[in-house]
Amino acid sequence: MEKLVKRSGKVAFMDVSTTSIANFLRMTKFTEISKSKNPTEYSRTYVDEDGEVTDVTGYSEEISYAFDLYQGNLVHQKLVDITDNEKTGNDALVKILQVDFSKPIDDGYEARLRTYSTVPDAEGDSTDAYTYSGAFRKNSGFTIGKAVVSKDGKTATFTPKEEVAEYPVTFVVKDSSGAPVEDAKITIDGVSYLTDATGIVVAILDADSYSNITVEKEGYTTQDDVAVTVSNKAVLKEITLAEA
Repeated sequence: MEKLVKRSGKVAFMDVSTTSIANFLRMTKFTEISKSKNPTEYSRTYVDEDGEVTDVTGYSEEISYAFDLYQGNLVHQKLVDITDNEKTGNDALVKILQVDFSKPIDDGYEARLRTYSTVPDAEGDSTDAYTYSGAFRKNSGFTIGKAVVSKDGKTATFTPKEEVAEYPVTFVVKDSSGAPVEDAKITIDGVSYLTDATGIVVAILDADSYSNITVEKEGYTTQDDVAVTVSNKAVLKEITLAEA
């Protein structure tokens, strides 16, 4: 059964500790926390094929942020210190824990921890409240694990499971004549993707083996046993749909 995941179902916590013991506090009073993968693309045209083929070869993840400054908010205080004192290098690094409340694990939830470089942009551009904005840019791979959130939802503890690499999987869907199939729906572990006009869609997947991937399109025979293995590099998966 499909269920809508609300924006509040994925929450960010920042480590504000000044010691080796992490202290993850919920990132509150933010008006924006939006993620962009910023993929690096490799496009080319083969002499025996019509149209261009594109693969994604890397990522430079970025999280845009903006917040209304509140006194006593330790997360705000940490970012203001970086911005006002124009800190660089390791002094501008922050650890952000992203907790997915739609994926419960025992007494906690699935979470990903990654280190970002803080790149401030603007401040004080509102007449209603003093604001800061900028971006967190990827500085490391991420670690997947379990987060246990306090009853008041303000703090979290993190137990790492493994460091996970993400890789792009490019699906190319064609019909029996070799023509691209647009708007073919590919469903992987409950998440669906639609191909574009060239029959291509890119999914960002953890390094793992995936089976029972469903590929469907009205007028074509559904495939529900597509498999792909993601190990240590980008993957290109070609799929042919037969007309029903």
